[in-house]
Amino acid sequence: MTDRDYEPEIVDAVQHVANRYGAAGLEDLITLAQEELVVARSALEELSTGHD
Repeated sequence: MTDRDYEPEIVDAVQHVANRYGAAGLEDLITLAQEELVVARSALEELSTGHD
Protein backbone atom coordinates (compact mmCIF):
# COMPACT_ATOMS: atom_id res chain seq x y z
CA MET A 1 0.00 0.00 0.00
CA THR A 2 0.95 3.64 0.18
CA ASP A 3 1.66 6.06 3.02
CA ARG A 4 -1.85 7.45 2.69
CA ASP A 5 -4.42 6.70 5.39
CA TYR A 6 -7.62 5.24 3.97
CA GLU A 7 -11.05 5.32 5.54
CA PRO A 8 -11.69 1.94 7.18
CA GLU A 9 -14.99 1.57 5.32
CA ILE A 10 -13.20 1.95 1.99
CA VAL A 11 -10.60 -0.64 2.96
CA ASP A 12 -13.35 -3.02 4.06
CA ALA A 13 -15.27 -2.54 0.81
CA VAL A 14 -12.21 -3.21 -1.35
CA GLN A 15 -11.18 -6.23 0.66
CA HIS A 16 -14.73 -7.58 0.54
CA VAL A 17 -14.78 -7.34 -3.26
CA ALA A 18 -11.32 -8.92 -3.50
CA ASN A 19 -12.26 -11.80 -1.19
CA ARG A 20 -15.60 -12.48 -2.84
CA TYR A 21 -14.91 -11.79 -6.53
CA GLY A 22 -11.13 -11.97 -6.86
CA ALA A 23 -9.03 -10.06 -9.35
CA ALA A 24 -11.85 -9.78 -11.89
CA GLY A 25 -14.07 -8.19 -9.25
CA LEU A 26 -11.37 -5.70 -8.35
CA GLU A 27 -10.97 -4.81 -12.02
CA ASP A 28 -14.71 -4.20 -12.25
CA LEU A 29 -14.61 -2.11 -9.08
CA ILE A 30 -11.77 0.01 -10.44
CA THR A 31 -13.52 0.54 -13.77
CA LEU A 32 -16.76 1.60 -12.11
CA ALA A 33 -14.94 3.78 -9.58
CA GLN A 34 -13.09 5.59 -12.38
CA GLU A 35 -16.40 6.28 -14.13
CA GLU A 36 -17.94 7.56 -10.91
CA LEU A 37 -14.87 9.71 -10.24
CA VAL A 38 -15.47 11.61 -13.48
CA VAL A 39 -19.06 12.30 -12.41
CA ALA A 40 -18.06 13.34 -8.89
CA ARG A 41 -15.30 15.66 -10.10
CA SER A 42 -17.67 17.25 -12.60
CA ALA A 43 -20.26 17.85 -9.88
CA LEU A 44 -17.61 19.33 -7.59
CA GLU A 45 -16.43 21.63 -10.38
CA GLU A 46 -19.99 22.82 -10.98
CA LEU A 47 -20.44 23.55 -7.28
CA SER A 48 -17.17 25.44 -7.03
CA THR A 49 -17.87 27.60 -10.08
CA GLY A 50 -21.57 28.05 -9.41
CA HIS A 51 -22.60 26.92 -12.89
CA ASP A 52 -25.47 24.61 -13.77
